[in-house]
Amino acid sequence: MKAMDRFGAFSGVAYVALANVGSALVGEGATGSGSPGQLILDEQQRIAQNPWANAAFAVLVLAQMAFTVFVGYLCSQLRHAGWLATTALVGGIAAIMANLTSMAIVIDVFVLRDDIPPELARALVGVDGAGHLVQLLTLGVFVLFASAAALQTRTLGRVLSWAGMAIGVTSIAVLAATGLPENEDYFLWPFLLVILWIAVISLRLGFVRNRERAPAAVVAAAG
Repeated sequence: MKAMDRFGAFSGVAYVALANVGSALVGEGATGSGSPGQLILDEQQRIAQNPWANAAFAVLVLAQMAFTVFVGYLCSQLRHAGWLATTALVGGIAAIMANLTSMAIVIDVFVLRDDIPPELARALVGVDGAGHLVQLLTLGVFVLFASAAALQTRTLGRVLSWAGMAIGVTSIAVLAATGLPENEDYFLWPFLLVILWIAVISLRLGFVRNRERAPAAVVAAAG
């Protein structure tokens, strides 16, 4: 396994770590009284006054880049699984697009915090919340079909492969079973399971040992 391959493998756990660091730098939102839209604008002012805000944004951008690298690396390792790997790649790309769309909306609200009314701020943040639900669907597709491809190609062990398929199915089923949800917090635990699976398989693939395999002709002659 080449050093560049290990870089691709470890990009998964790097995504998880960077996303958590970026969220920690932003900090918890303060509660207060007022309309939901005004609370959103007050939160943007709090972030603007945070000396770590720029660093947090940079870290979150790096997190998205790391996830992009991981999707590309993992699907390249699963390419012999045919359409299963291709579907996993499509799910991963869709998840990346959902992430970037949500990030663009958040940036827009932050930049225009002094110019937009509270009602518009609430509407934009609501679109961002809906994007999180779409992201759960795309991540579920990514994990489900990547795990199925890994089981077929024996890239991962049976436990991780079956666990990933269960997590992917759960993420999709939870979203489908709720119809039109009013609270996105309900989807937090399936998302955490997806993040945990990404971190575990990233470490599993990153720490795999190099194995020398003898050519088939040599093995046959030795037999």
